[in-house]
Amino acid sequence: MGACTMRGRLLPILLAGLLSQPVWADDLLSLYRDARVSDATYLAAKADSDAMREALPQARGQLLPNISINGVKSKNTTDQTSQTIVGPRTVTYDYDSHNYSLVLKQPLFRPYNFALYAQSLDQVDSADANQDQAGQELAMRLVAAYFDVLLARADLEVNEAQQKAFETQLSSAEKSFRAGVGTRTDVDEARSSLDSARAQAIELKYTLEYKLDALQVLVNRPLTPLATLNPERVQLQPPEPNNLEEWVKVAESLSPKLKALQSSVSAAEKEVWKARSGHLPTVDLVAQRSKSESENNTSIGTSYDTSMIGVQVSIPVFSGGHTNSVVRQAQASLEKQRQQLEAARREVRLMVRKQFDAASQGVHWVRAYELALKSAEQTLLSTRKGFQAGTRNNLDILNAEQAVANARRDLHRGRYQYVVARLNLLGLVGRLDDQEMRHFNAWLESRP
Repeated sequence: MGACTMRGRLLPILLAGLLSQPVWADDLLSLYRDARVSDATYLAAKADSDAMREALPQARGQLLPNISINGVKSKNTTDQTSQTIVGPRTVTYDYDSHNYSLVLKQPLFRPYNFALYAQSLDQVDSADANQDQAGQELAMRLVAAYFDVLLARADLEVNEAQQKAFETQLSSAEKSFRAGVGTRTDVDEARSSLDSARAQAIELKYTLEYKLDALQVLVNRPLTPLATLNPERVQLQPPEPNNLEEWVKVAESLSPKLKALQSSVSAAEKEVWKARSGHLPTVDLVAQRSKSESENNTSIGTSYDTSMIGVQVSIPVFSGGHTNSVVRQAQASLEKQRQQLEAARREVRLMVRKQFDAASQGVHWVRAYELALKSAEQTLLSTRKGFQAGTRNNLDILNAEQAVANARRDLHRGRYQYVVARLNLLGLVGRLDDQEMRHFNAWLESRP
C-alpha cells in the first residue's frame, strides 16, 4: 500500500518534469532532410535522372551480340493440277512443315551504335548533374521558404510590440486629456496609430499563414514551432574566399547546372556523329543454325540441317536527301545547346555576383542596422524624457516608437537576407549539402 502511495505521488512529479521539457522544434536541417524524401519537384527530377541513366545499358546493348530463336510449324494443303492426255488431273498433298533457326548477329562496324554509346555516357553525366542541381535548388527553395516564415513572424512580433506601445500611449493620452493637461489631438493620433497597427496585423497574419503553407508543402507534413535565428550565434563575416572572381571560377567548374549543360553539348555533338553515320556502311557478323522439314510440296518428308556463318555488309547509296537533312538538323540543335550553355554561364556569373555582394555587404548592413536600432531606442528614451519635461508631445513619441519598430524590422530583414545570401552562394557553386546545412543550422535555436 505504501509503494502504491509513493507511485501515486511520483506520477504527477514525473509528468510535470516531462511537460517542462522543451518542445521539439523543426529547424533548417531537419526540414531539409524531410524535404529530400517528400518534395514532389525534387522526387520528379530524381526519377527523370534515373530514367536518363537507362540510356547507357540500352546503348551498350546495341554493341553486344543479338541472339534470336525463330520457329514455324504449320499444316499445309496443296492442290496440284496438271494436264494429261485425258484432261486435267488434280493431286492433293497434306503435310506438316517445320522450320527452326538460331541466329546470332554481332555488330562489327556500326558508326551509329558507337556514337549512340558515346552519347549515352554524356547523358548519364547530364543525369547525375541534373539530380545534383535539383538537390541544390531544393535546398535553396527550402532556405528561402524557411526564412520567409521567420521574417513574416518577426514582422508580426514587431507589429504586436507596436500595438502594445500604442495601447499604452493611448491610455496615457486619454488620462492626460481627462486631467486637462492633454489635448484631444493626442488621443486621436494615438488611437489612429493603434487602429492602423491592428489593421496591418490582419495582413501580416495572412502572410505568415501563407508562408507556413509554402514551407509545409516542401516537407509534406505538419510543422512544429520553427527554430529561430540567434543573433549571438550568427557569424558576421564575408564569404571565404573573399574574392568574387574565385567564386565565379568555382561556379563555372562545379555548378551542377553548367555541368549538365556541358554534357548536353557533348551529347549534341554525338548526335551530329550519329546523323553523319547515315552515309557510312555497316558490317555485321552473322551466324545461323537452322533445321527444316517439308519446306514445300516438292520436299515433303525431306529435312535439312543448315549451318551458316558470314559477314553482312550494307552500303547506303541514296536516301533522297534525308541523311543530309538529319545532319543539318543535328548541327542546328548543337548550336542551340552551345548558346544555352553560354547563356547559363552568364546567368550563373550574374547570380554569383549578386549573392556574393549580398553576403559581403550584408555584414555591413547588419552592423549598420544594429547601430540604427540602438540610435532609435535612444531617441525614443530621450523623447519620453522630453515628454515628461514638457518639451515633446505625444506625436513625437509615436514617431519615435515607429522609428524603433522600423529599425527592428530592418535588422531582422538584414540578418535573414545575409544568411540566405550565404546559403544561396553555396548553392550556386554546388556546395549546399548536408554538412553546410548543419553548419548554418547551428545559428538557430529553439524557443522555450
